Amino acid sequence: MIDLQLHTTDSDGTWPWNRVLEECKALRLSACAITDHDTIVRRGEVLAWAKKNQFMAIPGIELSTRDRNRTVHLLGYFVDGPLGTLQERLNSLRAARLERNRKIIKKLQGFGFSVTEEDIKRQSGGTLGRPHIARTLFEKGYVKSIQEAFDRFLAHNAAAYFPLEEMSLNDGIALLHDAGCVTVVAHPMLLERSGQELEDSIRDWKSWGLDGVEGIYPSYTQEQTVFLNRMATKHNLIITGGSDFHGENKPHIKIGVGTGQLNVPDELLDPLFKRRREIARAIGVSGVN
Repeated sequence: MIDLQLHTTDSDGTWPWNRVLEECKALRLSACAITDHDTIVRRGEVLAWAKKNQFMAIPGIELSTRDRNRTVHLLGYFVDGPLGTLQERLNSLRAARLERNRKIIKKLQGFGFSVTEEDIKRQSGGTLGRPHIARTLFEKGYVKSIQEAFDRFLAHNAAAYFPLEEMSLNDGIALLHDAGCVTVVAHPMLLERSGQELEDSIRDWKSWGLDGVEGIYPSYTQEQTVFLNRMATKHNLIITGGSDFHGENKPHIKIGVGTGQLNVPDELLDPLFKRRREIARAIGVSGVN
């Protein structure tokens, strides 16, 4: 088994990166990937840990993009190429996220909640966003759960929601390819598009160079998994899967098994690594296995 979507304290998870990797090793997974939101800060450390521990730990990212007026999360695996342009764009994204956080905090203060930017910063040393605001509301007793915080205040069209300025999905795919990433749309079934709308989207994504879709995910029904596998075959895309582990921020999700039934087979690794090599050749990066 493998798990190719894991989050740490560098974005909106509650476990540090090394604890996540140690747990993956203890569970005897064949491979795992750290995919924190809008950051590759641990890329070097993940690679060094993998080499030291003789374990297949893949550095990655989950990039916030926009398609058809909705946020689409784009996973990038390996990050083998030059990083300058990617880092510049990530810095811009973090600045935009910070500005949105301030708007949300001001709105919440208008509701009478004692929430400050410093409160949010204490939640994480990495990429800060709505999950950290939600946890602050929960810890201060304003809501009974993190989910309630999202439902009442932070979800799309909720009372304190503000959209995030995001690059287009098309631009995101090109950006990650230039940095030597294999690109995969995360949990596409959560986009709430009809079957035809999603197939039309997948056709567009493929024309923009997308490499794959996350076809195995804890909340998918069997029918949704079958649908995505059929779409991947039809449109020549690879399939990946992951638990979307966030530690205590999603306590019902466990590494490797999700809610208990997740099973991402390691046979998905071969197409992923094949595509990695193709991208490396296309951007002139040598020494990629």
